[in-house]
Amino acid sequence: MLKKISLLVLCLCMTPSAMAADLPTDFDANSKYRLDFSDLNAVLRGSVLDMGPSTHRRAKKARKGTASRLSISNPLPSRLEGNRVMFDKFEDAQIGFLANMRDDLLAVPSQVPIERLSRNEQLAYWFNLHNAIVLAEIADQYPITNLDRLFDGDRSDAFYRQQKFDMSGTMISLKDIQDHVVNNWNDPRVIYGFYMGAIGTPNIRSTAYTGGTVYDQLNDNAVDFVNSVRGTQVWKKKELRVATYYQRMSKQFPNFDQDLLTHVKKYSKKGFLNRLAEIEKVKARIEDWHIADLYNGNLGQVGGSAASNTRDSLGLQIVSALPDHVIELLRYRDEKNAKAKRKGTVEVEEYADNGN
Repeated sequence: MLKKISLLVLCLCMTPSAMAADLPTDFDANSKYRLDFSDLNAVLRGSVLDMGPSTHRRAKKARKGTASRLSISNPLPSRLEGNRVMFDKFEDAQIGFLANMRDDLLAVPSQVPIERLSRNEQLAYWFNLHNAIVLAEIADQYPITNLDRLFDGDRSDAFYRQQKFDMSGTMISLKDIQDHVVNNWNDPRVIYGFYMGAIGTPNIRSTAYTGGTVYDQLNDNAVDFVNSVRGTQVWKKKELRVATYYQRMSKQFPNFDQDLLTHVKKYSKKGFLNRLAEIEKVKARIEDWHIADLYNGNLGQVGGSAASNTRDSLGLQIVSALPDHVIELLRYRDEKNAKAKRKGTVEVEEYADNGN
């Protein structure tokens, strides 16, 4: 009897808490359907602060506030990178709008079966649905500083795993969407379409994905992430340290070290590509789960000082007292923009290959 009980306990422990959602894989190559993401476009254009490309240089040690020895900034060398969502400006009406927009996207299959869309239109849909879910959740929980607990792949109760979203009768999770895309699109670029709210994950864009532009958008995100401190760092000339995000998406890199190094070289800008010539090993050690917003989830004025006149992506002039880490972030952006203007109005980003 003891043996039978032990076996039963073992079976129960090994049984997953939720079965993976069965998402459609068929598609219509000749589909005439085009999905309308105008609501998501309006949200992104109005709330995403474009930080511009990374300089691929580690940020200096964060400075503590002038009025306090308490630092409320992100202390990591990647803290100045990545586009920011201005969650601090969202009020109840905007948070409700995000939730309704998410639910409208979940309802799309009840109006047009996914199988009747083209492959590219499906891919854009999955990215936009995933990212709308993330935006709505973070907006609802804001202010929040660290997003690791929401996306911890080892926690069965993490938001990322919760099958709480009804897509025409199928309960799905963010993990279901990610797994579906990574398993059914054999192209490493797809890993860059998932917005997860954190600096150490792919950029959120100021426009929604569309079937006609999705691979161009993924190319841009691939170049941005590969050529950033949050994505890659060369150590002692021989070691390439990469984001743990790549390990999370290792399905796209079966022979992890070799495949990932080949991938990084493909999307590296010329200067960085030259530094990869002597790499002998790859290690996934870079991680930054701090929220990619203006305030690092801290809305207080600890250590604040007067900000210089500048404008955000909405054209709003920032003149009020801001925390030092917010001023640092805005100055970093302004300095990059000024440098780009001095070099000319058009800047060509060179990298190894952007093939479709």
